[in-house]
Amino acid sequence: MKPPADHRTNRSPLTIVTIAAALAALAACGGPRPTTEDSGSAPTDVAPFDDASNIDASASRDAAASDTGASVDGGVAQDTGVGRDTGVGRDAASSDGGACAIPPVAITHAGATIAPTIVRFLDQGMYPNSVCNDGTPAAFFVRRGSGDASRRWVIYLEGGGACLTADGCAARPQELSSTAGIPRMDGQTVAQTWFGVLSSDAAVNPDFYDANVVLLNYCSSDLWSGDVGATPGAPAGNIRRFHFRGKRIVRSVIAELIRSHGLSDAREVFFMGSSAGGAGTLANIDETRATLASVPRFIGMTDGAFGVEYPAYDPATGRESAAGPVPTGPSITERFTAWNPSGDASCAARFGAMNIECNIASRLLATDEISTPLLVVDSQMDSNQLGDFGVNNPANASMQAFAQRYAAAKRAVFPSLRPQYGLFSLFSTTHVLINKRDAWSSRVGATTLPAAIGQWYRDPCARTVRVIDTP
Repeated sequence: MKPPADHRTNRSPLTIVTIAAALAALAACGGPRPTTEDSGSAPTDVAPFDDASNIDASASRDAAASDTGASVDGGVAQDTGVGRDTGVGRDAASSDGGACAIPPVAITHAGATIAPTIVRFLDQGMYPNSVCNDGTPAAFFVRRGSGDASRRWVIYLEGGGACLTADGCAARPQELSSTAGIPRMDGQTVAQTWFGVLSSDAAVNPDFYDANVVLLNYCSSDLWSGDVGATPGAPAGNIRRFHFRGKRIVRSVIAELIRSHGLSDAREVFFMGSSAGGAGTLANIDETRATLASVPRFIGMTDGAFGVEYPAYDPATGRESAAGPVPTGPSITERFTAWNPSGDASCAARFGAMNIECNIASRLLATDEISTPLLVVDSQMDSNQLGDFGVNNPANASMQAFAQRYAAAKRAVFPSLRPQYGLFSLFSTTHVLINKRDAWSSRVGATTLPAAIGQWYRDPCARTVRVIDTP
């Protein structure tokens, strides 16, 4: 049975193994400390942020999709739908009003060595509002790249569901709402067991094993979109007991990577996330690209976040509910009440921040509002999305038929995706694909997931990666 929606998890485990001295290069501060987005001005080389600090709106919230990994659907894909898109959409990577301007790249690995992974905490003197649900400082993990990949960056937003009520937030595991369980030695080494696109094993992850890898620890329970602080003294049972600062955490981590880790010298950035992190990718990608405007290649990938509106399952009839289509994921109204969220700014300016066009992935990606080239990785019968419709692990023939009809509804939407978006869509119930040991080897016909990602990464402007599985 699917865990409660306020729970998770899809988190890649990290085990603390040694306590290293804090890295001198990271701790040293010569002269006055740079200001940050929390104080209203940006550090050197960082585009100014729209500071919305200390907004304490009133609230209540939604039961988001959990980031639980579900079983892979037994039947493996049939054929690949690889095709060339000829239409041109608006593209932030464009300089001529439409034509994609991301240069192709060869991925080489001379001089590759594997560095240890370290944990970093955001300094609350510099980033006082970039905190977890319980007010502990946000954290991120870094594995530095080497050799030819020393200026290639993979930046990953972790998943982990969401919460919209005080009870739901209180019930979340500590690691999803706090960094209290991570020993407070900034710069300490951790043993990482990341899989898929985050793996440091060249045999598993041949394209990105030696890149700089940054994992943003998810502890804000808001799909990386919120920016509202807790109200001191709020009573038990009140949602205002919790901070929701996911949007601010993304901004602050990017600022810190520029300040202390050389991100401003990057030549390539691959910005991505799974599940809640996949939703966070959509909410933050264009803003992050604007902040890193000097980076020649900035592209993205969203995994396990592409839902479509569909009627809920009616157990009385074994069919779709007569009430009509509903969106997957957290209620839009409850999100805005609880989290004070913000997503893609151009979509909000065009349609309004709360408009469904800006809050459902299938609608958003049918517009030109996310202009950064993006690869969509999807399971057509995603177990979390089916759970939103009342189908938890399809256990009987009517539920299985419902799941297949939902998959068909997704496939019908794919042609509406703008041409700057690539697609790898598996006929499966697996929730998230890019960071799981088994799911990473998924294939559609002769095309494996790693091969599709690598092909798209090398030349997103070729627009040749539209890999769609069928029953």
